[in-house]
Amino acid sequence: MANLAPRSALAPFLHAGHHGAEGKTGVTLREVTACALAELTAFKGQKEALATVIVTSFDIALPAANKSVSKDGVTFVTVRPGKWLVTGEGHAELDLVKKLEKATGSLAAVVDQSDARALVEISGDKARGALAKGVMIDLDPVAFSTGDAATSFAVQFWITLWQTHDAPIYRLAVFRSMGRDLLHWLESSAAEYGYELA
Repeated sequence: MANLAPRSALAPFLHAGHHGAEGKTGVTLREVTACALAELTAFKGQKEALATVIVTSFDIALPAANKSVSKDGVTFVTVRPGKWLVTGEGHAELDLVKKLEKATGSLAAVVDQSDARALVEISGDKARGALAKGVMIDLDPVAFSTGDAATSFAVQFWITLWQTHDAPIYRLAVFRSMGRDLLHWLESSAAEYGYELA
């Protein structure tokens, strides 16, 4: 059965439009819903073999620690050694989990996370400043740039964070039950800059 887009985790709490400081928009927040998510964990002693089949099936080299890599709508984000969060958008959304399972076979565990995670995109010239208020990561472009990723404690919960564009644009994934807390934190952090909920 094809993997379908996850339901919105934040719809009841999203109030589209401009908020915070008037007359300026330094941050844009957007929930990413048309996206499949999966967790990929290499079995003991199978990491090298897994890397080979991912290249064959997705034409992607599994990223090293604290990195992410994307191609053709598929993104692999390193969560910890031997474990990745995988997202699929566009055509890749429909069969991401099935394709991962077929490719990896007995080399890794694949767990569908599409309905278990909330995924938010934060962009704008003040996005870095808003995030810096809550994450214990140096987000200076010299230290953290496009393709970089981290799993970090933010305020009261764990997030997986990666940068997708130099603009800057970031994505944050949390367990679905923490979605409301994530949104509240981001709104509080972005209020002084003015922000749009898209």
